[in-house]
Amino acid sequence: MDGIDNPLWCDGCGVEITCEPLAVGKHVYCCQDCAQGLPCRCGERMEFEDERRGSTLTTISAATLYSE
Repeated sequence: MDGIDNPLWCDGCGVEITCEPLAVGKHVYCCQDCAQGLPCRCGERMEFEDERRGSTLTTISAATLYSE
């Protein structure tokens, strides 16, 4: 549970890193774009995924999806 007790923050864009971080020297990044100093969209993507987790689409059972 290290991620919960000690969250990692991207040294490029500042987003909380919830996946495997990319380490470059003493810095950690959420993606290759941040490591290269380029703009990234990880924060937007993570917000979208959080929204989807709360939607009804994610609560449909596998039996319903594959009942055809």
